[in-house]
Amino acid sequence: MNTQPSQRRCARHVRHMRHARCAAFTGWFAIISGMLLVTGCANPDFEPKKPLVLNFPLGQPPLSGLDQYKVAAAQRVTEVNAREITPGNPQPMLRSVVSLEYWVDRGGNVTRVALYRSNGDHEAERIAIASLRRASPLPAPSRALVDSSGRVRAVETWLFNNDGRYQLRSVAAPQIDGQ
Repeated sequence: MNTQPSQRRCARHVRHMRHARCAAFTGWFAIISGMLLVTGCANPDFEPKKPLVLNFPLGQPPLSGLDQYKVAAAQRVTEVNAREITPGNPQPMLRSVVSLEYWVDRGGNVTRVALYRSNGDHEAERIAIASLRRASPLPAPSRALVDSSGRVRAVETWLFNNDGRYQLRSVAAPQIDGQ
């Protein structure tokens, strides 16, 4: 009968030892983790990276690839339709604002044009569509911009003054202050 209490004591001792080893392992693990955290896994051959600084003009986010393409396309439309372009700054209260959605193939050809937004000025809509079609082919888009159908989709806005001349928003000068 004395063997059973002895076996129980032995089993308790084994459980206690397992617990002690686990606690010791946990303690060492915590110490090593803390040291690595404090030293930052220091490597004398590794210099910390310097922060990336981009020098963009204040208030202007960097242009995406599509934005850059829209600027190039707007410059082409402006060049081809120079007589209809507002010189200087657009007036403070515009006659009309027309936005066109257009698709360009890999060669820069305008394949489709749709009215995206307008205030109902049909003459301004007609002028905007005609100016875009006259400027085709636009600059060829980069491969990165072309979708699976082989085209690029963009939206551009024509800003019309009272005299019927316009500027494209992507390359427009700031509007004249209303004062």
